[in-house]
This record gives sequence, structure tokens and C-alpha cells, in this order.
Amino acid sequence: MTETYILNRYSMGQDCTLGQLLDSDNELYCYTLELPWKDNIPHESCIPEGTYKVIPHNSDAHPDTWEITNVPGRSAILIHTGNTVEDSLGCILVGNSVGNIDGNPAVLNSFVTIDKLRGLLPNYFTLEIK
Repeated sequence: MTETYILNRYSMGQDCTLGQLLDSDNELYCYTLELPWKDNIPHESCIPEGTYKVIPHNSDAHPDTWEITNVPGRSAILIHTGNTVEDSLGCILVGNSVGNIDGNPAVLNSFVTIDKLRGLLPNYFTLEIK
């Protein structure tokens, strides 16, 4: 049976979408930052709420990360490092806190956070976004 994790979006503004990645016991794993909701337009919007299968991803740009699969009308949606929406084309960025960089909403300490997640998250899991 695949483990389920929850991405609880708590702020959906015009600039970005902020959330928390939680395990099934509501333990906080990290904070997340995504693009704002713009009707699921590729490279401009966060993905729709829903339940998705997550699989391992490995590329030169994003080694040892995860890909969110079966997103309607979208592909190559990853969970990876980055701080602000400038670092995302629709992916989910992770950090251990939320703050600002040059006046823009940001998740912070992304590389430390992705290393932590590599030790906590399985290769394959279910992600419920709400």
C-alpha cells in the first residue's frame, strides 16, 4: 500500500500559492511554494487540487527528486528546490520556512529541505493536494 502525504495549501494569492507538506499524522515535513492558480495553464499556474501518484525523478537539473504524475493537461511537474515563483514553471518548491527574498514571497533553505525529504519520503507515494 502506498503512503499518502498531504499538501495543504493555506494561502492562494495573486503572486504565489503557499502550503505545508504533511504526513498522514499531520506532522509538518516542510513548507511549499507554487505558482498562483491560473486555471491550470502550463508554466503559469499551480496544478489543480486532487490526488496524484508521485514517482522518482532524476535529471541533471533536478537530481533525486519526485515527479507528480497524471496531472490533467500537464507533464513534468516536480517537487524540487527553489525559493520564489521565478524558480518554478509549475512545480512545487520546498523549504523549511517561509519568508521574503527581494520583497517576494519565498520558501527558505530549499537545499537543506530537499535533503531532509530524501530521508523522509519514499520513492513512490500518493500526494493529496487540498
